[in-house]
Amino acid sequence: MSRNRNRYRSSGRGQNVQLLEKALSLRARLFSALALRRGMARARRWLLYALIALPFLALVLTAIHFGMEKAYSLNIDNISYESRQKLISKEQALKILGIEGSVNMATLDAVGMAAKLEEHPCIESAHIRAELPDTLNIEIDERIPIAYVEMESAADTGTRQRLFMDPKGVLFPVVEEYHRDFLGVPVWYLHPEDVPEFKEGAVVEERARRPIVELVSASNLYNLTEIPAIREIFRPKEWKIIATLDGDIEVLMQVYDIRGQMERLAMILEHARATNRKVRSANVIPRINPTVKYAE
Repeated sequence: MSRNRNRYRSSGRGQNVQLLEKALSLRARLFSALALRRGMARARRWLLYALIALPFLALVLTAIHFGMEKAYSLNIDNISYESRQKLISKEQALKILGIEGSVNMATLDAVGMAAKLEEHPCIESAHIRAELPDTLNIEIDERIPIAYVEMESAADTGTRQRLFMDPKGVLFPVVEEYHRDFLGVPVWYLHPEDVPEFKEGAVVEERARRPIVELVSASNLYNLTEIPAIREIFRPKEWKIIATLDGDIEVLMQVYDIRGQMERLAMILEHARATNRKVRSANVIPRINPTVKYAE
């Protein structure tokens, strides 16, 4: 019975106490033991939360700091370099890239570096990749010069300029520090219709360059005692090639069956050496009885 009588007194007790406390003055609330205990309990609870969260926060901050410090300490100590044609050295490639001293792995732009190498007119392709923890791999493929090219009209205009041409007909500059072994390649004199514009990066028309590429390739099959080096190449007509060899030997050829004509030239020169004669000119177009003129 007493329990039922007191149920109205206990119902909403906490809420009534809070309402009473709010009705008190600030001074009274400050000195209220009940309010003080409640405030202390709340403070202890937040302090406990802070103590629990603090180690995790410290751990996260430490991990972030360690990761950033580790990333910015990943200096590249090893540079692996491969040049397919062995024309451009590692030092020369790094100079093109502008790399001096250490490179940081975290800030490395491999794609941009490869593009920078490929912008160089003497380089056909480049591949760069980083390997953790400290290695940079650089691979390049240079353009191979097979001939100098010069406009046939350059002698008349007085604006002579020579560029190299690779087997794909791409024109690129002559750089002696890269091309020391190719400074003796033949000179091919172009017609205006052979190339859209005579400049670095331009491509010679395929129909014009094909027989010249075949001629250079076929001549490389012989040593210089068999066939002297070709010095100049002219194409006075679409079907006709005139090649001047060391020793002022002039050879008339056509644009077809280049290899067969070089075989006939090698036999003519071998016969001339065997008979102690010097060839002045030869027409190697006929398959049988090519025409030969000897020096008197």
